[in-house]
Amino acid sequence: MTGAPAPAPAPTPATATGPGIGIIGVGGVARYAHLPAYRRLGLNVTAVCDVDETVAADVAEEFRIPHRFRDAADLVAHPDVAVIDIATPPASHLELMTAVAEAGKPMLVQKPLCTTRSELDGIRRLRDLGARVRLNMTGRQVSAWRKVRDLLRSGAIGQLYLCTIRNRDWWDREPGRWDHTIDDYIVFEMAIHHLDLCAYWFGPAVKVTGRAGTHPGQLMKQANWISATLEYPDAVVVQLLEDWTLPEFSFAEGHPFEEVVISGSSGVIRAGSERVALADPGGNTVRMWHLPRPGQSLPGEQLETGWFPDSFGHSMRDYLDDLAAGRGAEEDWDHLVRLTEETFAVSASLSSDLWVPCRTERTAPGTSHA
Repeated sequence: MTGAPAPAPAPTPATATGPGIGIIGVGGVARYAHLPAYRRLGLNVTAVCDVDETVAADVAEEFRIPHRFRDAADLVAHPDVAVIDIATPPASHLELMTAVAEAGKPMLVQKPLCTTRSELDGIRRLRDLGARVRLNMTGRQVSAWRKVRDLLRSGAIGQLYLCTIRNRDWWDREPGRWDHTIDDYIVFEMAIHHLDLCAYWFGPAVKVTGRAGTHPGQLMKQANWISATLEYPDAVVVQLLEDWTLPEFSFAEGHPFEEVVISGSSGVIRAGSERVALADPGGNTVRMWHLPRPGQSLPGEQLETGWFPDSFGHSMRDYLDDLAAGRGAEEDWDHLVRLTEETFAVSASLSSDLWVPCRTERTAPGTSHA
């Protein structure tokens, strides 16, 4: 009798090498995504910082990190730290980014970059200090989303018409978290992922109209669902549904398992973060790409990296490679400003009956936001 194949062993952590990485804010996603992914790739985390000293101590012990701090300034100044990973709530970003810029160290900042225009103004001024900043949008590191990009660029489905993105779940936020202070929370916390994927696939958005609301049964009283329609160059239209009001988990398709469907003149792409299907309606054929689970063997072409935790490690590794090669600085600034402007446009559309334009201009160094 043949049983199921034994699960594949967990990857052996690579020996840590390269520039020292310091992470500010390790009580959340950094602990369950950044650090495990960095360890798998052998990235050299030398210091962690958290306002909760117990958290910093526990994380340092768990991942065998030599330095731990409560004060971010101490981490930024430490000689063993060459690159800063900022994984704190967005209201802290401007202050932390300013300190890192003044120290002359590059930084990778977790989304959202900020949630107010005054904060964005301050961040844009850091360009004058020569700040090297990348906004970490990890979806671009997911093999499935890269496969979608490659299929679109190859013309696999012809002229693009419509993209729908559907993300349904129940995700309340416990009292006291920073989330409760953010207007249009769903835009900055989740829609930003899909806005960035659409920019990756279709280019910058042209305009947007949307609606949002709050489920009365949730503790968080900020917007926790949004329906938005965006127009992109060449008349591509995106319909985006972020619905975190679904208490029935058997119906959920939440992040990172959202569904994307893109239709074109000669085919359709249907994708999630672990599977891509390309259909040719005329020929009634379907090609598939899968991300295998541990120990799983699947037929056909296979994907390599998922969203959690893989994409976090590959994002930092690519950033380190670009820093070493001296490339990407201007592109990073253009990306973080454009994407943040798009989130602001989506937020503004929720209180308007009109289409709201998305600002897509390139931002020259020293130019303040009007």
